[in-house]
Amino acid sequence: MRFPSFPVVTVPKAALRRLLPLTVLTGLSVAVAVVSYVYGLKPAEARLDAIERAYHSAKQVQTALQQTRAQQVQVRAAQRQLETERAALPTRAEFSSLALAVSELAKREQVTIPGMSYDMQKKDGPQLVKATMAFRATGDYAAIYRFVHRLETAERYLVIESLDVAGEHMRETAATRVVVNITVTTYLRHEAV
Repeated sequence: MRFPSFPVVTVPKAALRRLLPLTVLTGLSVAVAVVSYVYGLKPAEARLDAIERAYHSAKQVQTALQQTRAQQVQVRAAQRQLETERAALPTRAEFSSLALAVSELAKREQVTIPGMSYDMQKKDGPQLVKATMAFRATGDYAAIYRFVHRLETAERYLVIESLDVAGEHMRETAATRVVVNITVTTYLRHEAV
């Protein structure tokens, strides 16, 4: 097999001189393209990767900050609610009027309370103080039921801590009355001086 022969073209020297600036310009263009690729595009890709990583990191920090801010808003709302609830608690000075109110409630419901004992924890400072009232109440079943129900649904924070019920037979009227030993607890807020 024979290879084809190509004719060799010879260019005159004067034409080569005219093509020399174009050849140099082409070479320089190729060199500039290679240098800009090596020193421009590759570092730009690395910078772009670093910027994207920083963006994702900042986005995670922003999400964490938004969650923290939402938690802070919830904590402030809970604090306001706690302060509102605490303000509704009676003070030490109001405790005696609270005991009087319980006695008045018993009278309205036709329940007899012969006496009441009080107990108050001794604490100094802004903590809540537990105050307890213990008494014996007697009356018919319906009156005792209404009285206990009103104690449970009182606007003040009263908790029936213990309740012991017994029947008492009245000899002169042959009627049965209900006797209830009740211990009611509330918490007293610290009084601002």
